[in-house]
Amino acid sequence: MKIVKRMLISIVIIVAIFMGGKYVLDLLFGSMCRNEIIQGVPSPDGEIVAYLFSRDCGATTSVSFQLSIMDEGDELPNQSGNTFVSDGKFTIEWVNEKNLRINYKESSRTFEKDTRVNGIKVEYVGE
Repeated sequence: MKIVKRMLISIVIIVAIFMGGKYVLDLLFGSMCRNEIIQGVPSPDGEIVAYLFSRDCGATTSVSFQLSIMDEGDELPNQSGNTFVSDGKFTIEWVNEKNLRINYKESSRTFEKDTRVNGIKVEYVGE
């Protein structure tokens, strides 16, 4: 019984050390991914901003082009886009305060393609 108890305590200590080390490394070095804003387009009423950006996660992945729709004043987080993710470039334009149009190449691979985000209807036009 004492051997099992010692093994369990050892495993718990090893896991705690590993998790603590991972936490410290994340604090020191952050995410390997990086977002670079290409364009921030405010809605006609100025309450929402559509951010078109590129995301690069290092040598093992290719750069992707992404879109996040956010409230005015919110900072773009270092995360994947919340609306559209593609391997090809695209353009955006506001139709009105509640409708956004995305023009993209149909030959592009898309990984996320939401039609409603933060109360904004998103229309996709393939070329």
